[in-house]
Amino acid sequence: MKLLPFNVTYFADVVDFLKENWAQNHPIYDEVLFNWQYRINDQGESDSQLLVHEDRIIGFLGNIPSVFSIAGEKLSGAGLTMWIIDKKYRNTGLGIRLLMETEKRFPMTYTLGCGQQVVPLYKRMGYTYMDSLNRYVIPLDVTGYQKLLPEAVDLEDIGKWLNHIFPEVDTRELPLDNISLKQMELLYNRTIEKAFIISQFRDESFWNWRYVNSKGYNYHFLGDPETTGAAVVRMDRVYDIDNRLLHGTKVLRLIELLPANGDVWHGKTDQRFIALLRAVLLWAKENGCVAADFQLSNNRLEHILSEVGFKKQNIDYSPNLCGIAGLFQPFRYKVNRINVAWKVKLAEQKTAIVDPNDTYFVKSDCDMDRPNIWPLPEGWNN
Repeated sequence: MKLLPFNVTYFADVVDFLKENWAQNHPIYDEVLFNWQYRINDQGESDSQLLVHEDRIIGFLGNIPSVFSIAGEKLSGAGLTMWIIDKKYRNTGLGIRLLMETEKRFPMTYTLGCGQQVVPLYKRMGYTYMDSLNRYVIPLDVTGYQKLLPEAVDLEDIGKWLNHIFPEVDTRELPLDNISLKQMELLYNRTIEKAFIISQFRDESFWNWRYVNSKGYNYHFLGDPETTGAAVVRMDRVYDIDNRLLHGTKVLRLIELLPANGDVWHGKTDQRFIALLRAVLLWAKENGCVAADFQLSNNRLEHILSEVGFKKQNIDYSPNLCGIAGLFQPFRYKVNRINVAWKVKLAEQKTAIVDPNDTYFVKSDCDMDRPNIWPLPEGWNN
């Protein structure tokens, strides 16, 4: 058995291995998307790992390299994805060998959206586990929003909710095509990095890689990093070709929310940030979105989101009024919510225990915000 770092010469063999042991079809089998997600460098090298036996791949652990800010200190981190072992070698400890090798090289390891079958293993290995990101939802159109709900609710209840969202909004926020990524880095430094013990370090290169040069989705930066704060968003569409009433329905995904006033993370209310969020929602509504959602590991924006009009969806998709679908592509009313597991190794191999409210993980961390349908239908990635 040999542990080898992945490089591009193995790509076709890795795809064949994944097709046999994981899924016959998946967007990540597109080499451009694969290379972007795993941050393959110009030499075709990566931090992902292969387990090889007699020149045959029998294991793969995708590692998305990153830098984390841990209590102000910069540490290398790896997002754990697609942890797959050949069917013939499962329950032999080889999977743990892959994970332990990654932990040797990265003091911070984490994953979002892991399968329930591996949760006990992560817990045994000292990972802090969170059942679900907090998900906040909001309607932007009464009938369109109702279509996204698995259980019938009174249209009047959605209408009353919607009527409280846009009181005297007179601003129009448009995508800032010339936004300064340096401003976004400084905004992160002023607010998120200072407010949380754990967050992925969002410098210029991060914003550029993760959003501006994304090979999966087209993201928009809205707001002003100097005054109101900024929102990173994208428009999603429902993919359900058997349901004409639903197929193509647009939903706004709020991916990152960064208030300019860092005190917001400590319970302060900032009307400029609230106005920005309402303006972003209005911009989405005017662009045909029927609903919006936001997912975050902590609850320290809840007072702001509540004032804007968002409601929290419980992990079981209750209450019915807030139960909008968990997956839009392909459309599913209910799926397992995005869970999170993380581990920070300190000196002498001690593990830091950090409360979820002191973390900043969002839907785009690790590999959660990339297409499940590929290629996307023409005109859908706007």
